[in-house]
Amino acid sequence: MSIVSTSWLDKNHSEVKIIDSSWHMANTNRNAYQEYKKEHIKNAIFFDIDKLSNKKTELPHMLPDKKEWEKIVSNLGITNEDRIIVYDNSDVISSCRCWYTFIFFGHNPNLISVLNGGFLKWKKENRKTTAKVSNYEKKKI
Repeated sequence: MSIVSTSWLDKNHSEVKIIDSSWHMANTNRNAYQEYKKEHIKNAIFFDIDKLSNKKTELPHMLPDKKEWEKIVSNLGITNEDRIIVYDNSDVISSCRCWYTFIFFGHNPNLISVLNGGFLKWKKENRKTTAKVSNYEKKKI
């Protein structure tokens, strides 16, 4: 797995697409999207693991089929050529799940990384955060 440091992301912020893939167990009484809306790394988009999973099964968090995945990624404004940094603010390290999903569906492993220490480390280092919800322009499949 490719990992980048918080200092690397801070220096290369404008050269990458950033994904907040936080997810929490139900018993934590935390809402990842609400937390994202309050504070996240600038330009990060939210990747909802529940919403973007396979809805044709009762099993939780199953991967969508390839065609659905292509639609999801297109709607997120991401292409196979994009350099992506994924992070989370979660006890279950959900950023690794997002990273794996991109790799599974063929994203170049050299173009996707997980932020070492995640959002918690980013904040501890007093790096800039925002409440502004970001979106990347949708891409055509």
